[in-house]
Amino acid sequence: MKLVRYGPEAWSLLNGVLCVYKPVDMTVGFLRKVIIGNLCRDLNQLLPRPQSRIVSIEGSVGGELAVQTKENFADHTLVLGPRHQPKDVRVSWVYHCDKNTSGVCVLGVNRGSRMTQVIRSARLIRTYTISGELGQATDTHYHDGKVMEKSKFGHVTRGKMQRALMPTQAAHQRSSLSFLGINLHSQEAYEALSAEGLVRPGEKSPPLLYGINLVDFNPPHFTLEVSCINETGQYLHTLIHDLGITLKTNAVCTQTRCIRYGPWTLQHALLRKHWSLEHIINNMAECRPLVHSITPCSPSLVNLDEREINCDDIKSKG
Repeated sequence: MKLVRYGPEAWSLLNGVLCVYKPVDMTVGFLRKVIIGNLCRDLNQLLPRPQSRIVSIEGSVGGELAVQTKENFADHTLVLGPRHQPKDVRVSWVYHCDKNTSGVCVLGVNRGSRMTQVIRSARLIRTYTISGELGQATDTHYHDGKVMEKSKFGHVTRGKMQRALMPTQAAHQRSSLSFLGINLHSQEAYEALSAEGLVRPGEKSPPLLYGINLVDFNPPHFTLEVSCINETGQYLHTLIHDLGITLKTNAVCTQTRCIRYGPWTLQHALLRKHWSLEHIINNMAECRPLVHSITPCSPSLVNLDEREINCDDIKSKG
């Protein structure tokens, strides 16, 4: 833990990537405002920079002149206001997290906000735990929507649900090769999968599931673990709804939580009670090796304070 008491020193350290735990029913826009407000509050409580001084020449025209330095009241906080204001802090998110989704949320602060586009272009995979409830369906496929239908679910077992998930995962595995434009049963497909690893489509491509597992089953409640890319909150809610139809019943999503985004996990995420200047600076130091691990030009990305980073140069080197 680094303890900083001088405002300008703390401001110079606020350049990097931050990982927080986003609560449910909170938009990323409101989360951004809360973090900026907390940073400005804590920065203004630190020892500020010295007040600037002005040179004053006093005396009569024909007499003796005296040169003195005085305090510049135009630079006083009572005139200018707080040294650090919300418009001075830049915060951007790597991906837009849905309002009803909680969990890992990666942000960039000040010069670190330039890294959000670089991390986004790395096409990292996100992992969610999705909780659902059998026996009812709503108009939004989420539990807070209007209930449209209710049905029995006594015939649903763990085995039936696991078998219902297999075709969904297999269909997405087949569709992943369609992004490469090659035949699934060809030698070219085998070599592509063995050499390149997972297929990661572009940002505007449809959602792609890499894995879907049943981690808990306690009727009518169940929990899935889903690894995917290009997903949205509505897509995950619809996934639970379609699963209920496949099982000849209904299902509605009750909770969506992101537990991993690339190398960032829940252990790296700051809780809301820790959204303060001291914890944010230390969290940036913890996230710097993670940024280094996913970017090709590590020296310029690890030390964000040395120079401005050109994202176009980073992509060209990669």
